[in-house]
Amino acid sequence: MDFSLFEYEEGGGAVSVGLASPLTEHTCRMRGTDHNPPHCAALSGRIGEKATCGIYEWRPSPCREFEEGSLACEQARRRHAVAA
Repeated sequence: MDFSLFEYEEGGGAVSVGLASPLTEHTCRMRGTDHNPPHCAALSGRIGEKATCGIYEWRPSPCREFEEGSLACEQARRRHAVAA
C-alpha cells in the first residue's frame, strides 16, 4: 500500500521509518505489503484469528480508507479465505 511521503516520519508524518520506506520522491510503502503473500509490518497477530494494527492511531491514509465490513474488506476476506 502506497501513501504520501508527508505521512512518513521523515516527511513530517507519524508512520515510523522502521515500518515503511520511501518508494519514490513523493510516496512511501508499508514494509511487507509487496511480499507474497503480503503482510504489513505493522500487523500483529494471525490473520483470520486475531490480528491488530500496531499503529492504528497513526496508520496511513490507505488504511484509514479501508473500512471494516466494506465491499473492499469483503473482497479481501474472500481472496485470503478469511471468514466474515
